[in-house]
Amino acid sequence: MSLTLVNARILLESGAIEKTELQIDGGEIRRIGTGAGRGKTLDLGGRLLLPGIIDLHGDGFERSLAPRAGTEFPIDIALMDADRAILASGITTALLAQGVSWEGRLRSGATAERILDAIERARHRFGADLRFHLRFEIFAMEEQERARKWIEDGRVAMMVFNDHLPQYEESLRNSPERMQRWSHIIGMSFDEFRAELKARRAREAEAEANVRAIAEVARRAGVPIGSHDDDTPELRERYNALGAEVAEFPVNMETARAARALGNPVGMGAPNVLRGGSASGNVAARDVIEDGLCDYLISDYYYPAQFHAAFKLVADGVLPLGDAWSLVSAGPARVGNMPDRGTIAPGKRADLIVVDDSEPGLPTPVAAFVAGKLCYAATDLGLGAVPGLTPA
Repeated sequence: MSLTLVNARILLESGAIEKTELQIDGGEIRRIGTGAGRGKTLDLGGRLLLPGIIDLHGDGFERSLAPRAGTEFPIDIALMDADRAILASGITTALLAQGVSWEGRLRSGATAERILDAIERARHRFGADLRFHLRFEIFAMEEQERARKWIEDGRVAMMVFNDHLPQYEESLRNSPERMQRWSHIIGMSFDEFRAELKARRAREAEAEANVRAIAEVARRAGVPIGSHDDDTPELRERYNALGAEVAEFPVNMETARAARALGNPVGMGAPNVLRGGSASGNVAARDVIEDGLCDYLISDYYYPAQFHAAFKLVADGVLPLGDAWSLVSAGPARVGNMPDRGTIAPGKRADLIVVDDSEPGLPTPVAAFVAGKLCYAATDLGLGAVPGLTPA
């Protein structure tokens, strides 16, 4: 159906905000401007209309799967719960970042396959466009064939390589009690966990070959590839040589600068921006942004973070709204190879969010359209008068 949104302050592709009208038809933005459309109209009451947020890496859904350590809930129910949280956070496209590791349990290949199956099985029921982001632990040699098949079958929207072994080895030396807790969570005794770390480290050459093989498959399939938590320029250069061009969460400014010198896009955590620094002592995302090195922001472990981080950058005078919002919309659209979304322009998908910014310092997403369909509404906005559009 055709719907015209009127009395809206629209963030245009140019970065300007204009109070005007926008017509949605066939799931796309058809026209922008006064008198843009006829038929059904929806008065947004002067609220902001922004491109829907694109989250290329969010693992907040794990809280729906296992809200307490050792407690797991049915995946289909958990994903429906996560979908609601995602939409309420202004996210219209979400890549669910599922780890595949030698650690097992929630990060086992079998669990990842169940999650991937559930995403595909219930796609018609989700409001947001949910996709699968593969976080592959490089020492998970036994999972290589499974991962290769997912990629070849077109089931993976993006993938990044992880290597948590150095972090675990350091924690064993400096804070063994932390690793004791982690071993309990993944279902190993502490002795078993330490032995497994040692055994994995002994297979380093095999892990390197593993990475090369999977990266080649992903390159051929056209899947965006990156690496996670690079801590040296040399490591970033190594992954770049494999075609893993996206630098996710570079640990320090030197590595972020090395990524930019290579022409690699850099993604930083939105919680880092919102909290004013990294929870793990890494480089502050705001510093990376102010240095002009950040291409997009990631929800990471907290879905509301992208929305509020963008507005915080505006409130703090770091960026104008157009540039700040690009970090959660147009930027991730480019990196994730999604040219059909990310900006408000004719011909783009009508992935849009309505924002009430009337209360200073606390903007709120109050509605979300995904491919032109209203999928979330925190207030009626008069939508009851529009056939086929029912507030969530």
